[in-house]
Parts: sequence; C-alpha cells; structure tokens
Amino acid sequence: MASSTPDTGQDDTRYADFIREVAEWEGVWALYHNGWLLRTTETGQKYCPIFAMRDEAESFEASIQSTHVPTAITLVELMESLMVQWRAEDIMAGICPTPAKPAIVVSLDQVSNDLMAALKDVMAERFGTQS
Repeated sequence: MASSTPDTGQDDTRYADFIREVAEWEGVWALYHNGWLLRTTETGQKYCPIFAMRDEAESFEASIQSTHVPTAITLVELMESLMVQWRAEDIMAGICPTPAKPAIVVSLDQVSNDLMAALKDVMAERFGTQS
C-alpha cells in the first residue's frame, strides 16, 4: 500500500491507518475557522493537521483549545485544491496529531502517492481487478 511509510516508531501505526481509512472513506477532516489550522514543527516547518475521523479532529481541537471546528474535506478537494495551495505556501501534511503524540509530518507528494495506491487497492477489493 504505502510507498515508503514515514519513520514513526514500530508501535505507531497512525500513518498506515490514516491512509487506509481515508482511502475507504474518500475524505479527511481538518480544523477550520477563517482558514485552516496551521501548526509549526520544532524545526519551523508549517503543516496542516489532518485526520481520518471526525472524533480525532475533535479530540485534538479540544486539547489545544482552539476556535477551529472539524470540517470534512473530500479527496478531490484535498488533492486538487488544498494540496496545490499548500505546496505553493510550503505547507506539509500533519497526520493525526493527538493530545499525547505529535503529528506525523510528511510531504504532500508522499501523502498523495500513498493515497492513490491505497485507493487502487480499495477499488480492487470493491470491484475486482480488470483484465
């Protein structure tokens, strides 16, 4: 499925779980209030936290006490609009931060490639492979 999974530690399956769940649901959740919530890593890299499930976004929002609200984003909107904007602004994807764990910050190209591979897997499972 994933082309090259980020190094998140052996027990942290958030990235692989995120890719699988997003491919099945065909959308993500992010936090919005007059703009998408952006965070910064310790090295100064900007990223937008994104989540596979609404409750994950709600939990993170509550932990940072933000006025942003969980907002659904279709994969089409994510890949054809938001990622284009984020690339232009050098913003990366921050996968599933939690109150206890930081986001898994990955390039938009990696997320895009991994999601496309996972979508193909989901389609093959749902409809079978074409010969």
